[in-house]
Amino acid sequence: MKQKKLLAGALCVAASLAAQSVLGAGFGIYEGSARGNAMGTEVTADPAQPSVIYNNAAAMTGLEGTQFEAGLSLINPNVTVATMVAPGVTVEEDLESNWYTPPHAYMTYQMNDKVWAGLGVFTRYGLGVEYDDDWAGRYNCQEATIQSIDINPSIAVKVMDKLSLAAGIRAEWFDFELYKAVPTGEAFVDPDLQLHLAGDDWGLGYNLGAYYEATEWLSLGLSYDSEIDQEIDGDYTVRSPLGVAASGSGGGDVTTPGILRFGASAKATEKLTVNAGIVYTMWSSYDELAIAFNPPLMASDGTLIPVSVTEKDWDDVLRYQLGVEYMLDESWALRAGYVYDETPVPDEHVDYIVPANDRHLIGLGVGYQKDDFFCDLSYTYLMIDDRDVTVSPERMALQEGVLPGEFKDGYTHILGITVGYKL
Repeated sequence: MKQKKLLAGALCVAASLAAQSVLGAGFGIYEGSARGNAMGTEVTADPAQPSVIYNNAAAMTGLEGTQFEAGLSLINPNVTVATMVAPGVTVEEDLESNWYTPPHAYMTYQMNDKVWAGLGVFTRYGLGVEYDDDWAGRYNCQEATIQSIDINPSIAVKVMDKLSLAAGIRAEWFDFELYKAVPTGEAFVDPDLQLHLAGDDWGLGYNLGAYYEATEWLSLGLSYDSEIDQEIDGDYTVRSPLGVAASGSGGGDVTTPGILRFGASAKATEKLTVNAGIVYTMWSSYDELAIAFNPPLMASDGTLIPVSVTEKDWDDVLRYQLGVEYMLDESWALRAGYVYDETPVPDEHVDYIVPANDRHLIGLGVGYQKDDFFCDLSYTYLMIDDRDVTVSPERMALQEGVLPGEFKDGYTHILGITVGYKL
């Protein structure tokens, strides 16, 4: 009973902490456990721990009894944004080097020889960027955060000796906050107004999964996380140097993307496991960011703005994942992984809320197991390809605040720790 109370408490703590934000490809987060992080986040067909729920709930049929694990990732994104403020004049702004800590917690329970129940509390989406208030791109973004919590109960059934299927419900809390400057007259010359917008919503979706043990040494996994429609409701405030200039309600609709995963896990030798997989994220659901204001905002020329629409037109993208694990003995394991992650943001809609490009991730980790207890540690170094920022005359006329320049020297440190216990 004491163990069950401890488990329930840990899940509640994870739910309260999961509202953390990071800089990801788009605003997706793929870090679901320390073991997974070290192995290129590829465990779709590898049910070694309850965190397999993050990738594929069907694979929890490979876990015996009742098991629990919890932990967090510590993520430190960095990038330099160069902006051309005048012909031949370029200034550089470094993203504030903040640490973010999205946690995770999972539980699996074997009900009988055919049916398993699982629960995951984790973060699927998050974003965090912060610049100096007076930087050159302040009319596009000074600070932005996306935070989320997924509470995901699932049921998995062994429909055949080698085939398991799963389905679950995803209750997702989604929060968006934005700070930006608004020009009152001539940009960069006249005093600015400060716009703050914040809102959140709960949305519902589902997940499906399949797990197939093809041979004693090869298993396959396939999973799908549905889109979730989020109707963000919140408030906005516009401040001048003299105080609050305007305020009211603000919000809009955001559809988080569907995610399709396919993975394979091979026992190459008695001690070596090799995992490989591909993730297809359908970011085309994010076609625009439309924010409604009530009462309407007033532009510097006196025009009323009831709705602000920014075109996004993001692309569907692929993420390629590879991971290996080598068992030194019954207690210690060494792990490594590599990921190539495509950016969904097209060149014509690059902005400072997501100052990123295609990414390469290299992960290392170690695992320790003693009786029913296990602990995993991981480190991942993420490198972001440099990216030129070009702004067409048509986009410049829209006054979105994005200037010609470059994203460069982007990198992220990711530390992971997870502990678990078999009850």
